[in-house]
Amino acid sequence: MSDLSITAANVAASNTAIIERRYPFGATVTQGQVVYLDSNNRWQLGDASAVTGNNVEDKRGVALVSGANGQPAVVCVKDTDFTPGATLSNGGVYAVSTNAGNIADIADITSGNFPVFLGIAKSTSKLNLNPTAAGIAVD
Repeated sequence: MSDLSITAANVAASNTAIIERRYPFGATVTQGQVVYLDSNNRWQLGDASAVTGNNVEDKRGVALVSGANGQPAVVCVKDTDFTPGATLSNGGVYAVSTNAGNIADIADITSGNFPVFLGIAKSTSKLNLNPTAAGIAVD
């Protein structure tokens, strides 16, 4: 499968979402991309093919705004009714992609990758967003 095709303008959190606004971006990020909070308290692009950012204790989420390195970030870290701005497969399980910042079907995470579960689709447009890392590489 390929990564989700996200329309940034359609990415939205629900009114019950947990939103993080305390830290800036540490890279150029587009609304709808997956990010993690690095050791310098900057939001970086998530990548399942990299060791960095895939520890169990790392905070991660989806950017609700676009911005460059050093600019203020707004990140949804949990939301039972998240709109990722892409067409989902109802009941599908989604994860951080091996392409930095992207979202992929969990089946795309293969040997040598670091699985970071993002959530399960509740419909073709809503995701139960609850990012969780395995903390190990797939054999």
